[in-house]
Amino acid sequence: MAIGSHRLAQQGAITKRMTAIEEMAGMDVLCSDKTGTLTLNKLTVDKNLIEVFEREVTQDQVILMAARASRIENQDAIDTAIVGMLADPKEARAGIQEVHFLPFNPTDKRTALTYIDSDGKMYRVSKGAPEQILNLAYNKSEIERRVHAVIDKFAERGLRSLAVAYQEVPDGKKESPGGPWHFVALMPLFDPPRHDSAETIQRALNLGVNVKMITGDQLAIGKETGRRLGMGTNMYPSSALLGQNKDESIAALPVDDLIEKADGFAGVFPEHKYEIVKRLQARKHICGMTGDGVNDAPALKKADIGIAVADATDAARSASDIVLTEPGLSVIISAVLTSRAIFQRMKNYTIYAVSITIRIVLGFMLLALIWEFDFPPFMVLIIAILNDGTIMTISKDRVKPSPLPDSWKLAEIFTTGIVLGGYLAVMTVIFFWAAYKTNFFPVRIIKISEHTFPVCEHKVEKYPYGTFCDE
Repeated sequence: MAIGSHRLAQQGAITKRMTAIEEMAGMDVLCSDKTGTLTLNKLTVDKNLIEVFEREVTQDQVILMAARASRIENQDAIDTAIVGMLADPKEARAGIQEVHFLPFNPTDKRTALTYIDSDGKMYRVSKGAPEQILNLAYNKSEIERRVHAVIDKFAERGLRSLAVAYQEVPDGKKESPGGPWHFVALMPLFDPPRHDSAETIQRALNLGVNVKMITGDQLAIGKETGRRLGMGTNMYPSSALLGQNKDESIAALPVDDLIEKADGFAGVFPEHKYEIVKRLQARKHICGMTGDGVNDAPALKKADIGIAVADATDAARSASDIVLTEPGLSVIISAVLTSRAIFQRMKNYTIYAVSITIRIVLGFMLLALIWEFDFPPFMVLIIAILNDGTIMTISKDRVKPSPLPDSWKLAEIFTTGIVLGGYLAVMTVIFFWAAYKTNFFPVRIIKISEHTFPVCEHKVEKYPYGTFCDE
């Protein structure tokens, strides 16, 4: 297993717990993040598709507002995409004085920048999840239907939506709640699938591993991504996990059956991931879960194989069993194949250990009882050394990984070991009998060595183990 862990590390999967290799070999369900694992996490924005809600605001102005609400340094994927649309990244802070920046957090789900423009007026601009930004808007009731229609239109094309809004802060204080928020626009974000994701998912299915997409995006985006990757569109919203779905056909299904048959879930929060893992384990599945954030730690800890993806937080890495150093699903599937090869070697070792033990105990016991054979200590030492040498080679043995999830089938392993051990014990007894009771070996050895030793013409003595010249 130590050698196997080294091989996994070379493939970009660092094993923190040795027994995780066994569990990965038997994994039959993998719950995978969409962003960064199935997709590239390299977002692009189509300027022509930006939907503007405020009069006299152009698409270029929308991009500038979104860029101002982004980080200039230590950017995430969204910030990189937005700021990258400017001719010069410095434009995001040109002509303004930054007062306060609100970074993204899972509660607010938005970023915001408070700044003073060249005229000395204070403004606050924000970008983030459409629902959160919509709740800020002073005219929410008037634009809500149109906003949802645009979001659905984007989602049907596999595009995520990013909302942008601004407000004036008349009193010029950064702690001030400010004036009314103006919902400015919705921006489409496209995260292209990895070039090898579709092929890797097919490989996983052929290996008996069912990949389920777990995403925080909208259901329509999840279905479109699933369609492109060939992993199915049988996906459900997170509300179905709590039995709160309004669709009667979905609500009628038991939650455990729904989770087991689903291709994925959308609108998922970290607590939903934990619930998915718990229910799959209750159905006797060996479940793997990928994650990268602090909030993913409980689900990673609960899963049989917690996998922290590349660039995961320290909390996620601490809770996981395997840490990936390379992005993408292909690293995980390669690790599954390697784990199955390691597991096959472990099974081979167990079968060998059982069979050689039976051979030595049964075979040598028969020799001692039938022929009263005496074992010199030197012979026992030689047998032990040769046996250890054989076992050491098993770690480098060429094996064919199991095409399906593997597990310890102890009855099959011990039956195979007993049959092989019994056969070897019988052959050991027969071989000893041939050497002890016949002149089969002496005659052939003499024939082979006639060119070296002269033929004996003197008195010949007969011994229980053959006939030899007394000279």
